[in-house]
Amino acid sequence: MNQQLYQLLYGSGSINRKLFGLINHDCGNRFFDLIMPLLTYLGSSKTVYTYALILIVWAAVDRKRMPWSYPALFILGAILGLVMEEGLKQLLQVPRPAAALGLSKVRVLGELKLKNSLPSGHTVFAFMMAYTVGYGRGKEWKIPLWSFAVGVAFSRIYVGAHYPLDVLAGGIIGIVAGFTAWQVGKALGKAGKKN
Repeated sequence: MNQQLYQLLYGSGSINRKLFGLINHDCGNRFFDLIMPLLTYLGSSKTVYTYALILIVWAAVDRKRMPWSYPALFILGAILGLVMEEGLKQLLQVPRPAAALGLSKVRVLGELKLKNSLPSGHTVFAFMMAYTVGYGRGKEWKIPLWSFAVGVAFSRIYVGAHYPLDVLAGGIIGIVAGFTAWQVGKALGKAGKKN
């Protein structure tokens, strides 16, 4: 990212930086200090295999509530999200808050990372999961899934890992990955029916 654009989006007077300070510092309390690192962990790409396994086992046991298309499209969405996330991180190379602002100005809870802030991979994954697993389902599915995604996004700012713009971008990419996975699934389903 060029320096002028970086200053506009991440500079000291930007809304992005001010919101980061508000969430990372001013919202701090003991309860959030316990919950937010847990949400961050549950939204991690490290857990994608666990969630995929849960969905596969669920589909094997109860195809009515969890048709095979859901785990398959979840896995496709995870791959698409990861490719988009990593591509943008390498292209933009935005420093993390701790690197840009200094450790004395950032409350870091958990793992310290210094580079590739934009977009938030945790948020990509959480929003992709909410989209793919909640697609075509009622509010009993959508409310917990989307609440989880928003919680993960908030946690990434709270623990000092990302700026608000990073999680906004991650959410958009996650939705795009989920949407694309479902469009591919529908196209393959139509192609299969024609044969």
